[in-house]
Amino acid sequence: MATPERRTATGTPAVSTGAPAAAGPVPVMAPFGWLLILVSGIGLILASWLLYGAEASGMWAGYRDGVIGTTIVLVAMGLNTSLPKAPLLGICGLAGILLILFAVFLDNETAVFVSELLAGIGLLLGAGLSVSGRRS
Repeated sequence: MATPERRTATGTPAVSTGAPAAAGPVPVMAPFGWLLILVSGIGLILASWLLYGAEASGMWAGYRDGVIGTTIVLVAMGLNTSLPKAPLLGICGLAGILLILFAVFLDNETAVFVSELLAGIGLLLGAGLSVSGRRS
């Protein structure tokens, strides 16, 4: 049997309202930038497997973009750890610039041009959004 408790204070008990709400806006820019970086890396890997031709230029573009895409996916995973964010975002920005330059200046087929250009723009936008959304 339970022993009854004696009330020492008069009045109604305090009602718990839960955890206090966080002040300020919800951070969405950095996670959206991370998602854009991850999608660009995965899209580049898939494009190098599925869209590039079997001739010499398509194969070299596939090797090049496969390595860059794998690096970007690993960097995106590193952005969710306690590692410093600035070097990882620098790698994303550098890879985005390289992909845009590869798309513009190398003479490849249309599928390679479009996938490199879109991935490069996605990486630059993702890195910019991640930098603007970080609070540290």
